[in-house]
Amino acid sequence: MIKPSGLEGLTRKRQVAQLLASLMDEEAVRRAGRDLHARRPPRPCGLTVHPGRGCPNACLYCYVGDLLGTGPGEPEPTSLSGLELAYALARNPFFVPGRMGTFLAMGAICDPFHPSLALKTLDILSAVAERLGNPTQFSTKMRLTPELVEELPRKLPISPLITIVTLEKAGELEPRAPPPEERLETIRMLRKAGFKPMLFLRPMIPGLVEKEADDLLSEARQAGALGVVVGALRVSEPILARLAKVGLDRAVRARLRGRRVPVGRLVAVPSSDLRELVLSAARERSLLAFRAACCANAFCAGVPCADLCWLRGFCTRCPNDCPSKVPEVDESEVAEALRAAYGLQATEIRVEPDKLIVHVRERGLLARELMKAARKALEVAARRPTVLRAA
Repeated sequence: MIKPSGLEGLTRKRQVAQLLASLMDEEAVRRAGRDLHARRPPRPCGLTVHPGRGCPNACLYCYVGDLLGTGPGEPEPTSLSGLELAYALARNPFFVPGRMGTFLAMGAICDPFHPSLALKTLDILSAVAERLGNPTQFSTKMRLTPELVEELPRKLPISPLITIVTLEKAGELEPRAPPPEERLETIRMLRKAGFKPMLFLRPMIPGLVEKEADDLLSEARQAGALGVVVGALRVSEPILARLAKVGLDRAVRARLRGRRVPVGRLVAVPSSDLRELVLSAARERSLLAFRAACCANAFCAGVPCADLCWLRGFCTRCPNDCPSKVPEVDESEVAEALRAAYGLQATEIRVEPDKLIVHVRERGLLARELMKAARKALEVAARRPTVLRAA
């Protein structure tokens, strides 16, 4: 059986952008082309998509305020329509359209289903489903209504992550967020509607997760979660000060072992032992265990992980079996994708089972900048670590 690659999507990338541009007026095209979504590089979880900025939930551990320099006010929706955002993504040099393309992730600097953003999020999801088709993941603490769940596009591979980090201390740690019981209800509704919801246990808070993991995982499984995605706590000095108010800073500082937290910076708290503790407890309850969010996205879409986690030490050998789905790639496809998407001419291409090596004819500074994006796009499209060099 032929295993499709993302190279076809990369080859038609410019056509996708041109088609989307033809559906908008000139001002909308300019506005979308200037937006950060049109040039932001992807993170390990995928290319982050922001329906808005900011979050009013005032969770003590949250770093959104640190990143944005704002307090927990009402989120500000993006000015882009769903169609305009889809065009911005298609213009992004790192982006590969299609199911075997770049993973999308919603929820980094907002809750996409906060009431102020839910309609915007649905508009974006609809445009991605209709025009791009990329595996899309969202994380939320909201209680989704049955009507909202019904509006989620069914032809788009969607990976829902429902964030619950504590049952006992939610009122203290997440004072304005919906209670965990409502989030468990969201899991129930999503599962009943045919989606594959996962518990998002991020961040794992030292001194808390050890005590609550068993109960939290059991409640999530009973509600219908298929698995759990874990993630480390990231702290700044303001976050540590807020955690101190509920007596949770000492365990965190102990793990930092005297390491200073630079002003204006976030530091990941070492937690590999906590991660393995939670993943082991998840397996005992027949829950899928994921070290990385992109793996849950890959599982829900039924495609190999776009971040190649099975080669990078994050794979937990879930039933998706990414290595068995690595696509067949030939040199002519790679050459055509590079030419069509970037105008780069390959002089040598070597395709190996676990590596792609490409030499291209250099055309100065612009080509060197394009090569950074082209290398990442080829890695996603071919699902192989990629070396891209100037001849």
